[in-house]
Amino acid sequence: MVTNLPAEAKAKWLKVMDAKTPEEKIKAIQDFLSSVPKHKGTENLVYWARRRLAELREESERQRKKKSGSFSFFVEKEGAGQIIVLGREELKNPLVRKITNVKQDPKDFPIPAMTYYEDVGIQLVNPPPVILDSKLIVSKIIGLIRNTDGLLFVVEDKNEFLKFKEFLESNNILLGKPKGKVIIEKLRSGKEGIRIILLGKLVNTDENEIRKYLQDFGLKSAIVKIIGEVSLDDVEKSIFETVSYKPAVVVSLNPFDYPGIPVITKIDNLPKYLFDSLDIIRVYTKEPGEEPSKDPLILKRGSTVLDVAKKLHSSLYENFKYARIWGKSAKFPGQKVGEDHVLEDKDIVEIHTK
Repeated sequence: MVTNLPAEAKAKWLKVMDAKTPEEKIKAIQDFLSSVPKHKGTENLVYWARRRLAELREESERQRKKKSGSFSFFVEKEGAGQIIVLGREELKNPLVRKITNVKQDPKDFPIPAMTYYEDVGIQLVNPPPVILDSKLIVSKIIGLIRNTDGLLFVVEDKNEFLKFKEFLESNNILLGKPKGKVIIEKLRSGKEGIRIILLGKLVNTDENEIRKYLQDFGLKSAIVKIIGEVSLDDVEKSIFETVSYKPAVVVSLNPFDYPGIPVITKIDNLPKYLFDSLDIIRVYTKEPGEEPSKDPLILKRGSTVLDVAKKLHSSLYENFKYARIWGKSAKFPGQKVGEDHVLEDKDIVEIHTK
């Protein structure tokens, strides 16, 4: 059910969305909480906001230590995506050593390593043991998991996996993919209005209701991508980010099935499973009359030609005219397409400007 917030609180949440640094976000969330009425309809939102404050304070402390030269639990992302490895030491450590070039096991701090699927690297982060009765360790591990792109569980059986799943759910982290996803990209100019790109299905709502809901927050200009089945509740969750969904892959000594999550017993094709779980695509760019680049751009599945232009350079984004496409998303090689054309893995994109 959509939370009924006063206009003042909605306006203050926009400032949270605009904040860049942890310190700015902390101040904005504190200001937001001061304007939220305290009743049963808002208690979950207030609970989440307070937890988010605690995470931001820890992130601020991490950055402070990083600047001062102290070692941080935080791991900078590299490659096509970052995946945290969870499991008992005797199970996960040998696996990480086998599929990466890093032989060091974690003791007090996470160890990053890289594995490869075809032409892309995927970063694996092997943390110290999850000690469930240590609030400090749990807080640090949860911070890592919230920041990461996906999870790899290395377990003995289904019961061991379910214990990890229960631990994550108690911290508002759900495994798998939601039925629908809403991506809201605020635009600097207020001239475009709210443009909705429908790549799925709206449930018990319509585009006009979504526009009005976002405008009530004071949002004047944005691109809103609707992927999968989406309700107005999902739009609200995308604004407040109250629940984190994390894709997962499970390596288990004993086989079992779990809906929506691949469970494998052999690791030969593990990098491909990890790549697929990240829900990303590779796009190769080219200049007119030239060969495509060999280094792919990594984008989220559902990305458009305009997303490519924006990632390459602001001038390409602002002066976009059309693009030519080769690959799975093209009806024929070199098809001329507009900015909302949705790309597929390994597409080749040639952008033309005004």
